[in-house]
Amino acid sequence: MLRISLISLFFATGAFAHEPGLGPNGGMRVDAGPYRVELVLNGTRVDAHVTMDDDSAVATETMTGTAILVLDGKPVRIPLEPTAAGVLSGDTGSAVPETVKGAVQLTDADGKTVQAKF
Repeated sequence: MLRISLISLFFATGAFAHEPGLGPNGGMRVDAGPYRVELVLNGTRVDAHVTMDDDSAVATETMTGTAILVLDGKPVRIPLEPTAAGVLSGDTGSAVPETVKGAVQLTDADGKTVQAKF
């Protein structure tokens, strides 16, 4: 009985470890490879806050990115550039709703690419 309880606890804990959730900046945060990416939408601006799994900062100065968001039923590609420590940003040119579906693709200096799906 104890063994079954421990196994259940192990699987339950693992299932919740990588669930999308609300990040510290108010956006949805998901795992993307070794990173956590939080998508923050503000008017026409898209900010991707990038941290490690332990919430430590990531040097984004050498990263590039693209946000692909579904706006008005059509995919829109938004180039993202480093704007602050741990943040890549871009402008959509039009207002973005608070809830949106899409993905953020990040490429680091080594050419490795990860994708965060929202």
